[in-house]
Amino acid sequence: MTKADKMENLISIGELARLTGITTHTLRVWEKRYGTPHSQRLPSGHRRYPKEDVPRLRAIAKALESGYRASKVVSGTLEELQGLMGLKPFIEPNSNSTSTEEAKISSNEMLIERWVKGIHMYDDDSLLQGFHQQWNKVGPLKFIMDCAAPLIERVGTGWETGELTIPHEHFATECLSSFLTSKWRQLNSRKEGWTAILATLPGETHSLGLLMSAVVASLSNAKIIYLGLNTPLEDIIATASKNNADLLCISVSSGEKQDDPEDGLLQIRKELGKKIKIVAGGRGTPENLPGVLKMDDFTKFNDWLGVFESTLNFT
Repeated sequence: MTKADKMENLISIGELARLTGITTHTLRVWEKRYGTPHSQRLPSGHRRYPKEDVPRLRAIAKALESGYRASKVVSGTLEELQGLMGLKPFIEPNSNSTSTEEAKISSNEMLIERWVKGIHMYDDDSLLQGFHQQWNKVGPLKFIMDCAAPLIERVGTGWETGELTIPHEHFATECLSSFLTSKWRQLNSRKEGWTAILATLPGETHSLGLLMSAVVASLSNAKIIYLGLNTPLEDIIATASKNNADLLCISVSSGEKQDDPEDGLLQIRKELGKKIKIVAGGRGTPENLPGVLKMDDFTKFNDWLGVFESTLNFT
């Protein structure tokens, strides 16, 4: 790493406070009392802090909100903080279902911050290992809802606030994309059920929404034909027709470079007729399009697939 790269990864205490929600006064007290966060002094005499410590400090802030004392958590690693938050409902004798659910959410947030630290470090080995461990622990649907979707949201926020750079965002996207691709293809292997086509409209550049949809659709008996990004309308229509598709799923992000999704979806609906069901999801999906079912939640999509599948005749 060059000197310029090192400087880019150092931030002022004011910036650290903005990214973590912890006041500059508190950060100074912690550094003096607990030795963390650890600053580096520049030749000018100013102190600078490593950006990669942001996820851990955000986790500390969450632990403090949950009632832990600073002396118990400020020096902790992300792994220790996640374990502490995950154990909270078991060590509090009066915990109820609400506190258990809150602890689960906090533990998930700790997990996301651990992954963000891996993104800061460009540590694909730990990131992919973490994905595999959590997938095996909670299963595909919960991984999508509780892990993948929140991570995407967190990375987006990190990029918007300046905590994460464009290379960080690209790195995270590639790691998650490769993981989700391998998983849905495993689930889709050797299936001979009904047919679902998954695609995006022309101009679409974001694939994670479609990949998460592929994972959820793979939990059904559908045989998935995955067309991916930036698919011409005529190719979507032709593929759906030639393969006697039962379902067409379109992912629409809120990106600015893509063509008008409303026109594209209506054209597809018109060309395919009423036989093929069309479902569209994502932040850029238009409302109330005739013949196009908008789906804004992966759990609802999973439930809907079960109902839809029950109406089909296939062997």
